[in-house]
Amino acid sequence: MKHKMQLPLPIALLIENCRTSGESDAHIAACIRSKDFSSIIDRTAEPSMAFVERVQLAEELHIDLEEAFRSGYEFGFLHLNGLKKLLRFRFGLQAERDYRSVDDGVRGFVLDEHAANELQALIYRQWQIVQYREADESGRRLFSIHLKQENY
Repeated sequence: MKHKMQLPLPIALLIENCRTSGESDAHIAACIRSKDFSSIIDRTAEPSMAFVERVQLAEELHIDLEEAFRSGYEFGFLHLNGLKKLLRFRFGLQAERDYRSVDDGVRGFVLDEHAANELQALIYRQWQIVQYREADESGRRLFSIHLKQENY
């Protein structure tokens, strides 16, 4: 199994936001290396994000972002608002349009099995994805995400 880096929330969301531009990971990695996001910033979901500052934070923390692209990554700590941003950046899901917020997560969003597995791999440390409706004819299922309950 491939080792995945655990990224702090601001760094992981930087990557996710850059990916909303539709550019390849190689192009995004070049933007990160040069700290020049002018070719993608207007096409990102959140153009007001502090792109350069987040790259500088990654450098200060000695995080190899190119390795994150090569090996994959997962979120270390992900609060509810970060989860909502991830759903928006990665899957185009909007709160109250595509799902509703509940006390311990979100409920009622639709994904296919591949996307649900991809999401679970990113957030498994804190969050549990639960399928509560079987696949329809297109293969899409209805899910919720809840904070994991630790047994002490």
